[in-house]
Order: sequence, then C-alpha cells, then structure tokens
Amino acid sequence: MRDIYAVHKRLLPGAAVAVDQAPDARIVTFADGMKATERILELDDDARRLVYQTTEGAPLTHHLGTMVVREDDTGVYLVWTTEFAPASVHDWATSLMNEFSELMKKTLDAAYASRL
Repeated sequence: MRDIYAVHKRLLPGAAVAVDQAPDARIVTFADGMKATERILELDDDARRLVYQTTEGAPLTHHLGTMVVREDDTGVYLVWTTEFAPASVHDWATSLMNEFSELMKKTLDAAYASRL
C-alpha cells in the first residue's frame, strides 16, 4: 500500500497494468483500458493510511478511497473503504470493489506466504 506507484505490481497485478506518476497523483491504467487519475490526499506512515481521490477517468462524479493497515493479535488487515457517486454506478462500482478486494487479498497473502 505504501508503494503508491506500484499498485499494478503489488496490489492489483493483472487488473491494473501500469501506473504513471504525476504531481501529487498517480495515473492508473487498468486491463480494460480505463485510466484513472488518483490524487494522493494523504499518505501517513504512522497511521498506516492512504487516502486518494479519483479526479479523472472513471465513470464517476465522485470517488474517495481510504486504505488503512490494522494489526491485532489475530493478524494484519487491510481495510479499504470507498465512497462514490453517482448512485447509478452502484452495481458496477460494487462489483469492481469486490473483484479488486479478492485480488488484493490473494496478492497480499501470496507475498506474506513467500516471507515465511
């Protein structure tokens, strides 16, 4: 999560295919050809939190995402929350979030397992 310009390699391989750097932003190219410019609003190492806002590219008028790494006695968790508009894209956005969540879990689990 901390490596914000490697989302295509470290979180969403195959779904995100490239990431370009822009001032205070990243431009993510997805496998379907869609590009989204995501402005980085907060990257807080102490809080283990990333907050970003999609400003261009996706079929949304508003998107705000937050990723937080939490840890307790049972393990380490990535909590990803998002808000978006318009409501008419609910089914599309929910499906995409579910797909990306599953891929992130698989990718992070594999990376963790390789360290054991």
